[in-house]
Amino acid sequence: MFKMGSKSAVLLMLLGAAAGSLAVTNASAKTSKKAMATSKKITSEFDKVGIRNLTRITRDSDSRTNAGKLQPDVFTVSKSLNLGNQYRNKGAKISKNSVVIGSVDSRGLASIKNTTLSKKNQKKVFSKIGKKWQYSISMNTVKPSILKSHTAKTAFAYGGYSNLPDLYRAGSNSSSQVSSKKFITVTADNYLNYYTNNTNYTKISQSIKIKKFNRGKSVYTYYLAKPLKGFGTKKVKVFGKTLYRLRMSLGDVFQAKDDKNGDADGFRIMVKVGNQKFYTNLGNIAESYADLLQGNNYGAYSFDEQKAKQYVQGLQ
Repeated sequence: MFKMGSKSAVLLMLLGAAAGSLAVTNASAKTSKKAMATSKKITSEFDKVGIRNLTRITRDSDSRTNAGKLQPDVFTVSKSLNLGNQYRNKGAKISKNSVVIGSVDSRGLASIKNTTLSKKNQKKVFSKIGKKWQYSISMNTVKPSILKSHTAKTAFAYGGYSNLPDLYRAGSNSSSQVSSKKFITVTADNYLNYYTNNTNYTKISQSIKIKKFNRGKSVYTYYLAKPLKGFGTKKVKVFGKTLYRLRMSLGDVFQAKDDKNGDADGFRIMVKVGNQKFYTNLGNIAESYADLLQGNNYGAYSFDEQKAKQYVQGLQ
């Protein structure tokens, strides 16, 4: 199965695919190659990018040919937006000026990521459309202008770009095509959410307010209102207040494997979250450059590999 762009992945989820399907990549394009150890050079190159630019190497380019600057993914809605699931028989309205990760497709339908909405908006949406939908679509067609520029710099986003993709818990199945059910995300109202299942998005294992955030190039530092249990958060004093420090940084790049035949699949990058390890998938531009560094010549994507190289190195 070829790795799909972000919009295609959203449509899959709206058709009832499991959230883990986002990790399905272009295995069939690589059937002639068995999975192999990833070279240290790949990890070194992507480590230079730093966690500050993590979402720039984990998001897909919708064009599949243009290895250029990615468009913003974080917006403020210019008016209220009515959202539903794939059946669009029940709608939940989020208010004007809500902050969202989303897009409007060529049909005029907005797709919105529910798990990064504010707590208030998540409650509205999940109570109406059901608890298993990580994404929602607009009940009616809308104009692209409904998504206006987002400029605030917070733990959630740096202007129009999200700071953190979904991070999946690493374990013995980290090389599997299907992502772990355990994942971390940050919401529009600056909560760090840790899920241990992906079938009911109202059941959050831990949800903690981020009180302060330092967006370093190599290290993200979150200062939390409470400890994130099991992650080795450190109790610290910040301006006389007791907070709990959690750091994130990049780790090794590795390749997933086809679950059936062991063929090489997409590239992933480890992220150290406190004393735990998580991972996320490289996007199609970054993966094209990783293929070049790995010496693969089977052409996962139609990007010019040198342009992909320039894109990644331009983030370093």
